Amino acid sequence: MGVVLLALIFVGFGGRALTRGEELPPTPSVLYPHIACIGAWYLLFLLQAWLIGRQRRPLHKLLGYATVPLAVALVWTSVLVMAENYRIKGDAPLVFFNVLNLSQFVGLYTAALFSLKKLALHKRLMLYASVTMMPPALVRIIQAVSLPEPVTVLLIVGLWIPGIVHDRKTLGRVHRGTWIGVGVIAVGVALGGPIGFSDWWAELVESWIGRAG
Repeated sequence: MGVVLLALIFVGFGGRALTRGEELPPTPSVLYPHIACIGAWYLLFLLQAWLIGRQRRPLHKLLGYATVPLAVALVWTSVLVMAENYRIKGDAPLVFFNVLNLSQFVGLYTAALFSLKKLALHKRLMLYASVTMMPPALVRIIQAVSLPEPVTVLLIVGLWIPGIVHDRKTLGRVHRGTWIGVGVIAVGVALGGPIGFSDWWAELVESWIGRAG
């Protein structure tokens, strides 16, 4: 899953830039630190999975401490990019989905930190915390092939399936950590449209960030 997520990030952002380009992207001073944080997160996630697979638990635990400042930086740079994107494009629904993804990430990541002694739960919460940050890359993949953006939901659902299948094959049931991760993301998918495209949300975003343009 670490390889899959990293590949989707690369294809989503790199492929979009190559095929269609980014219209009015945020300034480099905001965008580049965010790119560095995103890349570092998924590389570290992949490395951590590899270390556990090689029974390198002490190093895995040591590097785990690095995820805390990285997660803070990731959230902070995401907020800055989100705010600047809104000032450029005036897309209030995009702000909602960004806030939603960040909230899901923080919630699942925090739960994972409090589950360090429950290894099976911890690794699943970390996986789905990483999945919550995928929609910006996934929607760019959809845009690059000129499909309607709502198709992104199918890709998000597709990222749920490997964990469920793995649990069924190895445990004979779906682990509660998988249900928690899938449930948190599913609730966001269900609420996204009604809230994100509402007039009251658009007014709230404008009062929070300021008028676009």
